Amino acid sequence: MLKLLQSHVRSAAFLSLFTCFFLSSNCAVSTYQKGLNHLNKNEYTPAIELLEQAEVDNPEDDRIKRDLGVGYYKTKRIDEAIEKLSQAKTIQPTDGKTIFYLGLSYEKQGLLDKAIGEYKNYVELSRSKYFKQNIAIRIKQLNSEQITRAVAQSFAQEKAIEVESIPANSVAVLYFQNFSDKAELNPLQKGLTQMLITDLAKAKQLRVVERLRLQRLLEELKLGTTGMVEKDSSPRVGKLIGASKLVQGGFTSLTDENLRIDASLAETASTEVSNIDEITGELNAIFKMEKNLAFEIIDELGVELTQEEREAIKKVQTESLLAFIAYSRGLDFEDRKMFTEAHAEYEKALELDPAFGLAKQNLEEVDMAKKAAETPKMETAELESDFESHFDEALGANRTSRLLNTSFAAQNGQISHGDNDTREALQEGTGSDNATLNNAVVPIVIPLPRNN
Repeated sequence: MLKLLQSHVRSAAFLSLFTCFFLSSNCAVSTYQKGLNHLNKNEYTPAIELLEQAEVDNPEDDRIKRDLGVGYYKTKRIDEAIEKLSQAKTIQPTDGKTIFYLGLSYEKQGLLDKAIGEYKNYVELSRSKYFKQNIAIRIKQLNSEQITRAVAQSFAQEKAIEVESIPANSVAVLYFQNFSDKAELNPLQKGLTQMLITDLAKAKQLRVVERLRLQRLLEELKLGTTGMVEKDSSPRVGKLIGASKLVQGGFTSLTDENLRIDASLAETASTEVSNIDEITGELNAIFKMEKNLAFEIIDELGVELTQEEREAIKKVQTESLLAFIAYSRGLDFEDRKMFTEAHAEYEKALELDPAFGLAKQNLEEVDMAKKAAETPKMETAELESDFESHFDEALGANRTSRLLNTSFAAQNGQISHGDNDTREALQEGTGSDNATLNNAVVPIVIPLPRNN
């Protein structure tokens, strides 16, 4: 009886010590934990004071910097929030909460390009399918907003824009004109342009204007439907779009089966135009013709490619003319906000050529573009609240699963030790290797010590 009582006493003591160690209940609480508790209760002044003190004691702890950055964001100290969150990201680049709040802070500052970059990073890390979709929609909305803002600003400041200030390595590809009598080739005007933009962008020395920005500018110039820019007005387009050089041209059919592509390179500043050697070939080989044209343009620009860049450009997206035409029609439908029709064309392109990478990419994104166009943009406070709810949900679920597995393993004598533990660290549901305590109550079964 005495031995049994001693066993229960030892067991109770062990359980108490374990509970104290694991849950920090009735134990000394760190300055960081105190600050975090205040932060979770929206008590920002004491939270920031404690977290600043904790940072002095532990200057390399990314969690402290992250939560201090969150505290600064909550109190509208956005510059300080960006500084702390950036420091936290440098130490721990895969923490989803850090990256999300950094994106939110950049958005508050109106730095949409940086906000989009951080949100894209977050999408790569997040484990919440629902919230990843919300962020993907926001990326589309911010990108559209950024393009609209940039184009409007260009028009407003057109007279003040100094052409000499435009980066010398910037280039825009205008829509190619269809000079043939075959209307069925009209979609190639945008498809050929997008292909060239994609390939030129693989040369790291170049800054290539994205096609969506060109499209928005042409819409403002009332050229959005045709996309055609006269040579006399191309210098203005280059100035407005921020490109020192403009690629423009057209294609015509020599026979029913042969095609010729003509192109030129115009200088925005001097308006000088240099013709690029014409490219001729079979219509069914337009993909190879586009590659030859891309290399001709790069040579004319005086860019030296690395072997890796050259090989990347050589890669043919598709060898199916019908798939390419379907993809090109999809681009035009998407420009006109006809997303259902665009989806069908991208789908058709993939049916014709399942390996068509650009078509696959656009098919994955067109539905998101439709949602972004139809969904009202969330206020940042609403987005933040949505994030916090899904963050806590994912965190609690992951931790509960881990603890229950640990309890089961403990009962069966299967707990790993030292280098034998090959499990990944708990990642807070959003890609972080750090775990912090929450207030969730988790049932834990502790194996009692054996009697001597």
